[in-house]
Amino acid sequence: MEERTIALAGIFQNCYQVQQLANTGKIDPYYLNIAVKAILNTDPENTLQVFQGIPGIRDGLNLIQQQLGNSDKKRDTDLTRYSISVLFLANKLLKNPSMLKTLSDGIEKARNQVEHFGLDHENIYASLGGLYSDTISQLSPRIMVSGEPEILNNPDNANKIRSLLLSSIRAAVLWQQLGGNRWQLLLKRKQIVNIAKNLE
Repeated sequence: MEERTIALAGIFQNCYQVQQLANTGKIDPYYLNIAVKAILNTDPENTLQVFQGIPGIRDGLNLIQQQLGNSDKKRDTDLTRYSISVLFLANKLLKNPSMLKTLSDGIEKARNQVEHFGLDHENIYASLGGLYSDTISQLSPRIMVSGEPEILNNPDNANKIRSLLLSSIRAAVLWQQLGGNRWQLLLKRKQIVNIAKNLE
């Protein structure tokens, strides 16, 4: 359950960064960096390594407590909507071998580009954003990102948002591979929140 909680934190954290970027046009490069590394790290030793250790997932652990716990803070309905959509699409993706193969090839291509351009180059976001458009965007229902139109219409922002969504899908696939499912979010909420609190 601890590994599942880490994967869930990855979903929440990336979806939150999508919100931030879509509404403000700004994003902390640290979290974008973590998101891209999570996509490229397809053969980790453990779940925590996907997100570069606890510091790389701390915001996500906080968000689990806010969204699933008995927090005084009002739950963010948009964040919940994004996260549930991501889990739903990851489930569909796992039943689509040809799309998984396309993703795997695209990630390998991006990994080679990183060696050439570095991790935080716009070409990397364009590559991962394009990969998201060619794969996950073809599944229904599509994730409709709400935010400021001028921000969303900027190609660089759009690529970063798609890269973050792809990283969310990566975390959601991980959650399901570790035995996570929808019912646990309802029936094991308390346990998940406690684990998130202890991991922090």
